[in-house]
Amino acid sequence: MDDSTADDGIVVIGGGPCAAVAARELVRAGQHVTMLDAGWRAPRGVFVRCGGRTVVRWVEPGHLAVNRHAQASDPATEWTSSLSAGGLTNYWTGAVPRFAPGDFTEGAALDERFDWPIRYEDLAPYYDLVERDLRIAAGDGFDNVPTGRVEHRVRLSADWRAFAEAAADRGHRVAPMPLAIGAPWRAGMRPREFTSDNAIVRPLSRAPAFRLRRGAHVVRLALSRSSERAESVVFIDRRSGRVEELRARAFVVAAGALDTTEILLRSASDELPGGLGSRTGVLGRYLHDHPKEWWPANLSSAMTALHHPLYVSRDDDSTSPLVASSLTFGLASGRDRLATFAARRLSRIGVQVFGTMVPDESGRVELVDGTDPNDPTSALRIDLRYTSDAVANMAQARRRFSDVCAAGGISAEIGPVPPLAPGRSVHFGGTARMHRRAEFGVVDEWNRVHGTPNVIVVDSSCFTTGPEKNPTSTAMAIATRAARHLAVTA
Repeated sequence: MDDSTADDGIVVIGGGPCAAVAARELVRAGQHVTMLDAGWRAPRGVFVRCGGRTVVRWVEPGHLAVNRHAQASDPATEWTSSLSAGGLTNYWTGAVPRFAPGDFTEGAALDERFDWPIRYEDLAPYYDLVERDLRIAAGDGFDNVPTGRVEHRVRLSADWRAFAEAAADRGHRVAPMPLAIGAPWRAGMRPREFTSDNAIVRPLSRAPAFRLRRGAHVVRLALSRSSERAESVVFIDRRSGRVEELRARAFVVAAGALDTTEILLRSASDELPGGLGSRTGVLGRYLHDHPKEWWPANLSSAMTALHHPLYVSRDDDSTSPLVASSLTFGLASGRDRLATFAARRLSRIGVQVFGTMVPDESGRVELVDGTDPNDPTSALRIDLRYTSDAVANMAQARRRFSDVCAAGGISAEIGPVPPLAPGRSVHFGGTARMHRRAEFGVVDEWNRVHGTPNVIVVDSSCFTTGPEKNPTSTAMAIATRAARHLAVTA
């Protein structure tokens, strides 16, 4: 093992949006930051948007992996990741709805374990900050989705506007989805309009206090004898294959929900044989994601081809954000993009459903027995199965889709519905969850690991619960808030 010179700075692990905004906040606060990113480079790509319509989108293949070195209790489980600069933001849809105030509080009505240690008001100013990066195009707002900083307003065609108004009269809010796509006329030589590498890391690389280390596959953190502090990070240089170690004053872990948890599980000591944050046995447990379906639907009346997806947030009648769903209306096929330019009417759309699940201790990730602490390819076991309630909630979402269409004056026939597969939404979370009480959480309200406060965890692994919304903007807001706090306390 090569030992580096002791460093008084802060190490950020990861290169995705949470790691990127955390690193930037630390540099702005005067801290010296080293970012360790396992990726070598971003995949090549190109996008062209004209008049708010996507004309071209191409991403270089070979940078996305599914089910990598994983075992699972359900063989259909998918673990999607990308060892590329910017990670999964090179592939994401760009959907960035905010969580609602009730998403942080209403779960506590079921059990105190589901009470977030932060509130919407704590995150609101940080949503404002990260939405400057995201350059959001959206409509006028939603029920259960607070209005954010919208850079470009999206207007519905006359027929969809009439549909939305009629649906609203029956209690169903339908509006353009907040997307991180920016101006309606844009083109770029990258995979997406927003990627963390292009929008944040590359500009940050010009700062003297920032150092970027590519191809650094982090394995674990090395702890002090008492495990009250992390002292260094151990990583493998992917080019040379050497195991290296970097000392630092504090550490930010934001490698993606499962990778982050794997790093914590590997960060064991005599005091913490189960890994960093394992004092109360919560680490790796409460794994959750969004049960996801995508299916085509045939409408009784043809509607103008959607150049921007429409979003229906959870129903106001939902008893809890933990038992809810959202619907997104879009094109049924990429071939339909041309129809958006001619404002052609189509009788077929594609519908995506995100459901929810009540997190439970039985949902978990763990290292496979015999894992080599310095071998990043050793297997991680994923144990996640959808309960009958979660499956029933998805069936209810299909009925709700029919109700929304009927309220808008049309009927719809739903196409084949695929079987559910854990991980298909690429929204894993909860395995290093936030809670004020260490018996229910791995990190506190400032994302500090309970008992080891110089380590913060700031990606979706810290989510206490997972409401029906896309998680990225919330995770970025949490990362920004926690990094600012770390900068003045580390």
